[in-house]
Amino acid sequence: MNKKILKTLEFDQIKEQLALFLVTAQGKHKLDILEPSSDRQKVSILLDQTDQALLITRRRGGIPLEPVDDLNEIFKRIKIKATLSSTELAALEKSIRSGKKILDFFKSLEDEAWYDNIKQLLFVVDRLTDFSRLDDLLSKTVDDRGSVLDTASVQLGHIRKNKLTTENQVRSKLSAILKSSQSKYLSEKIISSRDGVLVIAVKSEFRKRFGGVIHDQSQSGLTLFIEPESVTGLNEHLHELGVQEKNEINRILAEISKSLFPYFEQLRLNDQLIGELDLIQAKARLAEQMNANKPVVSDRKIVSLINARHPVLGADAVANDIALGDGYSALIITGPNTGGKTVLMKTLGLLSLMAQSGIFITADPDSEIFVFDDIFADIGDEQSLEQSLSTFSSHMDNIKSIVENADENSLVLLDELGAGTDPGEGSALAMAIIEYFSEHKVLNLTTTHYPELKIFADQNDFAINASMEFDVKSLRPTYKLLMGIPGQSNALTISRRLGLRKEILDKAESYVDPQDQKLNELIKGLVSQRADLSAKQVSLKNSLDQAKIKNQQLELQLASIDKQANEKILEAKNEANRIIAKTKDESKKIIDQIRRERLQNGRQGGRNEQELQRLAHGLDKLRQDGSLEKNKVLKKAKYNKALKIGQDVMVTPYHQVGTIIDKISNNQWQVQLGILKVNVDQDQLERISDAESKKIHQQTQTKASTRVVKNSSKSVSGHIDLRGERYEQAMIDLDRYLDQAVLNNLGTIEIIHGKGSGALRQGVTQMLRSDRRVKSHQFANPNGAGDGATIVELR
Repeated sequence: MNKKILKTLEFDQIKEQLALFLVTAQGKHKLDILEPSSDRQKVSILLDQTDQALLITRRRGGIPLEPVDDLNEIFKRIKIKATLSSTELAALEKSIRSGKKILDFFKSLEDEAWYDNIKQLLFVVDRLTDFSRLDDLLSKTVDDRGSVLDTASVQLGHIRKNKLTTENQVRSKLSAILKSSQSKYLSEKIISSRDGVLVIAVKSEFRKRFGGVIHDQSQSGLTLFIEPESVTGLNEHLHELGVQEKNEINRILAEISKSLFPYFEQLRLNDQLIGELDLIQAKARLAEQMNANKPVVSDRKIVSLINARHPVLGADAVANDIALGDGYSALIITGPNTGGKTVLMKTLGLLSLMAQSGIFITADPDSEIFVFDDIFADIGDEQSLEQSLSTFSSHMDNIKSIVENADENSLVLLDELGAGTDPGEGSALAMAIIEYFSEHKVLNLTTTHYPELKIFADQNDFAINASMEFDVKSLRPTYKLLMGIPGQSNALTISRRLGLRKEILDKAESYVDPQDQKLNELIKGLVSQRADLSAKQVSLKNSLDQAKIKNQQLELQLASIDKQANEKILEAKNEANRIIAKTKDESKKIIDQIRRERLQNGRQGGRNEQELQRLAHGLDKLRQDGSLEKNKVLKKAKYNKALKIGQDVMVTPYHQVGTIIDKISNNQWQVQLGILKVNVDQDQLERISDAESKKIHQQTQTKASTRVVKNSSKSVSGHIDLRGERYEQAMIDLDRYLDQAVLNNLGTIEIIHGKGSGALRQGVTQMLRSDRRVKSHQFANPNGAGDGATIVELR
């Protein structure tokens, strides 16, 4: 991409907005060298990275990036095995710590349902090295300000402890002097420091009373700062400890610096990757701020921007639909100046540069862009005073360069083409240039006020007319692009509304070519018809939006009704099970009593054992299934739209999406799961929406073409945690879990219900007592979870 276009279209203003979101020096360096890419695959990856960072921003607040200084000089010193200072180690530790936080953050996302949707970011993160051990070493060696900590080594800690003890002894002796009768010889009763030595302020005439060493004096010479003889020995020892401390710190820094050399390349790569993530996140935050969207990267050479706005103008920007390449290669915008033609041209060019840099564009999500090899523009007055060129000559010199360099994968933007010279020759030259680019399959957008180009665009299939709307009533441009309608002349209309004399206007009209007058009337009619159609379109869109809102409200109401029905049915089933369990306990007591009496009396008559068992099991048959999955009323509501062959469904036992390929019976279907075909009951299938189905197919195609897909099936865990759930929901989840555990042949499971008020624990115990799937159950070991969990043995 040529450098000139970045300046012409003010790409630097977008980079300035991005810079506000950056927190690392490496991220700012990445931004400095950011340029649009002409590689379609790379552009797709860059846009995907921004999209995935935006997903993380909305779901988890963003990637946890910490401020990191410029480490380039530090890496150079590591490479030559130089000893780093403590402040340099502190700066490096921030980068290492930031990398560790990023790795931990992405590891925490592994259980998220949308984890597989951030693959492009994971490709970056997976290249980071975890320097946890090095981070631990540096964090106990230096603090964030670069001070060496006592924990840097045992020896350093010991030296500093001795220093503190000795210094306290010195202070104690000096404090004793301040409080003694000798204090009358002092200028001030304070302890000062001179050259790192603790001293007292003594009146000059009494200096011999303390002995010791004079380290300084006041400006007047009346006060001497003396190290008394009584602390000289301690201070000497303190000085020796200071030397030992300095030597130990130098040894520590040298040792750590030497240990960094083997990791030089990876440490530098980590810093670069953190900067890359910083820039990606900045793009995501800018997209959120500007309400920008990810465009579709088209295989075809077309541009279709829907409701495109100039990104720098903010709320003042007027949205327009800009289309180029679909049936025509030249878009010619005619009409007077100050109508917004140049802004629209810059919008097209700047949004293309942004998209090719991985930056979301200020247009609707369905907008399409083409990855151009280069973009050329001739916009504004580029007259060169140094070359003594006229405005026209300057433009022609620029256009000559564009003609020589543009190819079929280029975009050319020409503002006021042919201006600055005789209108006849200027319009002829403009038509020839547009025709040349179109014949060479170069997409081009041209603005002009020459009326000849209106007819030129109408007579050639490769070109289309367009104009900027002008409100004659308010005498102001609306800045709305009118595709297919050439610009009309409003000079006489505006003059009439401003009150110019009638005789002048009548004379002016007589000079106008009749054909031009007819053309202007035709254009006025087209503009009026377009306005009517636009108003109807807005009305229809509003009606459609209202219908969608009402439909969503109805769906929410239906879901609420279904939920209430589920809760009522579950409540009734639980009550029925409670009554049956109570009755079963009572009947068991009676049957046991009958058995005892029969054994005691030795009677052979009465009911035999088989009959007694039959009576007991008869109560089990009355027990209600705690699951709502088999309720016929709910199933009917759930499957209010019949399943059909070719439909994508969720197969609940396998937690996988498959496609129905055949109907086995009224309640059973054959489903394709990858390379397997399985027969599945209808109540084990869940419908998925068309949008979800389309998304799944797109993801499957993408993954199949680039990498091996991870198996999404999930094994059943050996425990279920019901803590924090409402009672009714917990019973539903437990019943479903028991089904899954039995189907997966689990012998023993653990149910974690907590202690709390005991209501949930009691409900679990009550349900397990009457459940035929349960062989036995008991609370967990007292040394473990105790009565906060139940161990269940399944049949």
